Amino acid sequence: MSEGPETVFKFTAEGVDLEFAGSEAFVERQVQRFRHFLEGAVGLESPPEATGSSEPAETPTFAEFSGARPPREGRGQIQDRILLAIYYMNVIRKQREVSGDDILQCFRAATWDKPKNLHNALGILKRKIGHLQEGSRRGLYQLSPSGLQYLDGRYANP
Repeated sequence: MSEGPETVFKFTAEGVDLEFAGSEAFVERQVQRFRHFLEGAVGLESPPEATGSSEPAETPTFAEFSGARPPREGRGQIQDRILLAIYYMNVIRKQREVSGDDILQCFRAATWDKPKNLHNALGILKRKIGHLQEGSRRGLYQLSPSGLQYLDGRYANP
């Protein structure tokens, strides 16, 4: 007995290529798993009915957002703060790519000390940890699917 025809899902956007192939159920699970990322990549916002409100919610400031999601202290603090700033810009503000200046603006808004070497920390988050991926040009970043998953798990709506 043979399985049904293979289902293929392909997605290409600036610097991102995804392809899922397999049974329809498998492909559907993968699309759902990456749905938040895919919607952000194409600039879609959740419809108001998805939030249970008929009016669009007001976007919180970064100080409000980060105050409800305090990053860890001590080891890894700078990395968590950087990731939280990028998460805010990518997911809440719907800004597809983030620069170092964007991150520093978030640090100022939250009255956090500026990282001593922001570009080194970004490189570690991208190359060693894998929570970031490059944007459309040098110096621009966005969360990777694993970074998004980490932050969704760590800072699920408080």
